[in-house]
Amino acid sequence: MKKVIKIAGYSLAGIVILITLITLFLFFHYNSLEKRVIAADRALRAPEGRIVLSERKTDNSKMLNLIPVPQKVKLNGGSFIFPQAITFTSSETIKDTIGNFMTEIEGLKASYSSTSGTVRFSRNKEIPLQGYKMEIAPGKIDIEYSSPQGLFYSIVTLKVLKQNYSGNLPCVSIEDHPDLQVRGLMLDISRNKVPKRETLIKLAGLLADMKFNHLELYVEGFSFAYPSFRDLWEKTETPVTGDDIKALDSFCREHFIDLVPNQNMFGHMTSWLATEKYKDLAECPKGYKMMGILNMKGTLDPSDPGSIELVTKMTDDILQNFTSENFNVNLDEPFDLGKGKSKKICEEKGAGNVYFDYALKIHDIATARNRKMMMWGDIVLKYPEVLSRIPKDVTLLDWGYEALYPFEKNAKELKAAGVRFMVCPGTSSWSSIVGRSDNMIENIRNSVTAGVKYDAAGMILTDWGDMGHWQYLPVSYAGYAIGAGLSWNSKSYDEMRISNFLSSYLFRDESDIMGSLAINLGRYPLYEEKPGLSMTWTNMSMQIGLRDEVLFSTVYDKMIKGISEIMAGIAPELVAGFIEGSTKRHAYDFRGMYSLIDSAEVILPSARMKGADSTLIKDEYSNALKLLRVGTDLQYYILNKRNLSVEDQKELLGKMKKNGTRYLEENKRLWMLRDRPGGYSTSVATLEILMKQIDEKLLLLDKPAFTRALDRFIEKVTTAAAAIYIKNA
Repeated sequence: MKKVIKIAGYSLAGIVILITLITLFLFFHYNSLEKRVIAADRALRAPEGRIVLSERKTDNSKMLNLIPVPQKVKLNGGSFIFPQAITFTSSETIKDTIGNFMTEIEGLKASYSSTSGTVRFSRNKEIPLQGYKMEIAPGKIDIEYSSPQGLFYSIVTLKVLKQNYSGNLPCVSIEDHPDLQVRGLMLDISRNKVPKRETLIKLAGLLADMKFNHLELYVEGFSFAYPSFRDLWEKTETPVTGDDIKALDSFCREHFIDLVPNQNMFGHMTSWLATEKYKDLAECPKGYKMMGILNMKGTLDPSDPGSIELVTKMTDDILQNFTSENFNVNLDEPFDLGKGKSKKICEEKGAGNVYFDYALKIHDIATARNRKMMMWGDIVLKYPEVLSRIPKDVTLLDWGYEALYPFEKNAKELKAAGVRFMVCPGTSSWSSIVGRSDNMIENIRNSVTAGVKYDAAGMILTDWGDMGHWQYLPVSYAGYAIGAGLSWNSKSYDEMRISNFLSSYLFRDESDIMGSLAINLGRYPLYEEKPGLSMTWTNMSMQIGLRDEVLFSTVYDKMIKGISEIMAGIAPELVAGFIEGSTKRHAYDFRGMYSLIDSAEVILPSARMKGADSTLIKDEYSNALKLLRVGTDLQYYILNKRNLSVEDQKELLGKMKKNGTRYLEENKRLWMLRDRPGGYSTSVATLEILMKQIDEKLLLLDKPAFTRALDRFIEKVTTAAAAIYIKNA
């Protein structure tokens, strides 16, 4: 017995020594990592320039306040004053249609006159189908069109001009038609934020006023109320229903918008595969470590007949609510394909061919229901050997959300392969709080330029909701306007009065403040230290929480490596540019960031918005500024904690707690005004965790110095362990 006790004692002592050695190793390893981080911080160059909250310098007197800018515009001098009641002349066959269209013009009563109308409509078969001609002169307006759609767009032009010029229209000659036949928006309704019916219909109205003619609601998981799967969503979700879709579809048809059904059917199936009923359909039933960090189980097993059975049933549920002949089946980002059940067959046939075998099965589902399939192009571009297998009726959607994305190269390749394709840039609003304006503008410009050059079928602007869908809807308005304007007239950027149009039409701001404020707030990433892809680091920091700077640096390095691996086969130019930007980054300009937020908070109350949701928009931007301040304070705390006194730390953390709490209280109210309650708690979960971490840190700072020192020692050890794990995962 004594021998056993002695052996146990030696074993325990050995374990204690081992733990001590490991702890000391981790402690010293942390100190080494910290020295590298400090050295890297000191090596960063000083930031350059400041953001000025003003419009770009343009001579507005020579430009029409209208987006899209018409293909040909001539300002003739003089004005046409819109009366409250107006007469129009047209052929008998089209008068009722025109009368219905004219009711769209706010505050105007229109009546038909067979001979002496103030506005005269005539058909001209030589005009492109979506085009029109317009001559506005003192006392009269002449309009020519060749199709109902072109006729509608001519009246939309009058509607927008009446609003932007307060009824006193400049006399102008216009010849107009779009560069791209399809000009669309895809709105993410599947990442927490599911809009109410009235929100969607109002959005469709705004899109029609900017001459968009295509709309998709991105569906993954249970953001649509699938009747056949009610047991999977009824108790937890508040999805868009079939009746909502039918109402929206009807509104869109009346406004020449093709409401296209959208449903992911391969990757992004996480919600379905998390259920007991469908978990066995996963490619990786036990999950797959994406970038070595994120545990994912999101891709269907392409060889399991149950996968096709599931997506067929989903398809029959959703398609019955749409009248469109198109169907976006997505099929993007099957990250775990070939990592589980299909590993062997992918090795034998090639992952690209296995992917496209599955895509052709989805194509059969679509064509059997008289729909034309649309699909994302990321995997096909990664495996160009399958380009020749794409059916002629399929539209490939080339998505890329950074200014550096190679739309030009891809468009040239797709045209050469004879593939029908569309370019798909982004609003750059998601994972950003108040946008990424400069990236958004260049991303859209590059996509449309390439699309027009290589005969793309159209452009679909994407508006995602990654990382909790924290951006409020109006943050995307600038992207909507620029996407609409350039997809209609690809060379018109220098003629766009972007800030004026945003203020006068989308924000209805008589003070002409909100347009420039919205765009310039979206330039805050210029102040950040770390560049990000489809995100800002200020936003990302709140997702990570109140962590050590060494851990932040490790996560960032891992993200660079992970993004490089994912995108290298699709857009190596983007990867190279991102890595270069990461190595040449400047120090975080806190002075500039705080000045931007302070200035915006002073300017915002001066906006005189007169729209139906003006108060809501002002409240949304005000609250977004609170969140931006929380993120900035968090970055300041993380990067400067080692130089802050206990009292300074408490003061800064107290500010973060106060602003974060106020933001969350107001955010819930604002959310419920535009969106459904389901998904809200998930959206704000990371922010609530951050608030708890701040509470815990404030309690610790009130403890004796020894307790704080011990906690810091433990934090260093655990951070070093986490850094090793992340680096080698």
